[in-house]
Amino acid sequence: MSVNKLAYYPGCPSEGTAMEQHMSTEAVFEKLGVELVEVEDWNCCGAAEVEDPKLLYALNARNLAIAEKEDLDIVTPCSICYYNLERSNKALKADEALRTQLKGIDSSLDYNGKIKTKHVLDVFVNDIGLDEISSKLEKKVNVKVAPYYGCYIGRPPETAFDDPDNPVLMDKLIELIGGEIVPFNYMKTVCCGGPLMMTRGDIAFDMARKILDVAKNAGADCISLACPLCGMMLDGKQADIEKALGVTIGLPVIYITQLLGLALGIEPNKLGLNKNAVDTKEILGKVV
Repeated sequence: MSVNKLAYYPGCPSEGTAMEQHMSTEAVFEKLGVELVEVEDWNCCGAAEVEDPKLLYALNARNLAIAEKEDLDIVTPCSICYYNLERSNKALKADEALRTQLKGIDSSLDYNGKIKTKHVLDVFVNDIGLDEISSKLEKKVNVKVAPYYGCYIGRPPETAFDDPDNPVLMDKLIELIGGEIVPFNYMKTVCCGGPLMMTRGDIAFDMARKILDVAKNAGADCISLACPLCGMMLDGKQADIEKALGVTIGLPVIYITQLLGLALGIEPNKLGLNKNAVDTKEILGKVV
């Protein structure tokens, strides 16, 4: 294992719609022996709403600078946060004039480009490693899973830590813990509709429904994911989708950190499995 301490950027959804992702991330890293040091007084990464690149870089430069002062690489469980942190990190490392300009605006934006940004999937598979994780597994999660990566992890490709078109790191973790991957490849990175939710909810619901339908028709017991916006659409909004479109879905949607936590023997409520919108009891019954 090449990592034992990381700066932790939980992201804004960690205190609301994705509390279960935050809880399970902390619990899993603790079980794996990696210390997470939450970035002190962190701020929003800009999410999908900030369009001005300079503002986006400024928001993320502050978080990166705080982690840099602790001499720690920064990790996040949120795909959009990772996307914004990593593209900002690349831009700041490549452009000294940009770094100087931001520092001139506010001393808290003094970032020198000395750390790396990481997504939890990258850390699990490429830093901690499958062998190390395997040595700590206590249970088999005997479920059929549709691994859904969403559209932010691999876009643009220069920020990707996995194959942008056919990501596989989540698949590897699912198979490691005893899960079975259902036929779902062509939907892995299709947008869930989340960015459209506030302006065209009808389109967003239809996009999310297609993902849920494909997973269910493929025989999945659940969808696994690593993005809180996708979690909001596929899990949090699933009942609204059913009502709006006159359908019944009832498919659990679970963060990969929750599934991995079950395999590590962590108590379900500590993983936030009592906070998922769609009931997860059937999944818990398949953990042996």
